Amino acid sequence: MIQDINPLEVLNKRVLDFLPKHFVRTCIGEVDTREIKTWIRSNLKGRYCVVSYPTINENTGRLRHAKFVGFEDPKELTYFMLACPYKRRD
Repeated sequence: MIQDINPLEVLNKRVLDFLPKHFVRTCIGEVDTREIKTWIRSNLKGRYCVVSYPTINENTGRLRHAKFVGFEDPKELTYFMLACPYKRRD
């Protein structure tokens, strides 16, 4: 099986350590981010990030950290939401 080379991977520009404003994002809850990153790396092509940001809990009003995954391409977020087996579905 021949695998295509992703230029962003070669240049180490595919994974970001922050969430840019133009990325689409979703909260992924308490899941293993290593499994998520491995799934994204092998199934998607574009730039992405997996980050933890402080958010306010709507019920208690307390500050907590939430994990988010963000994608530059909105189509990749849709595919991630539908196909990733590690995403917790409520």
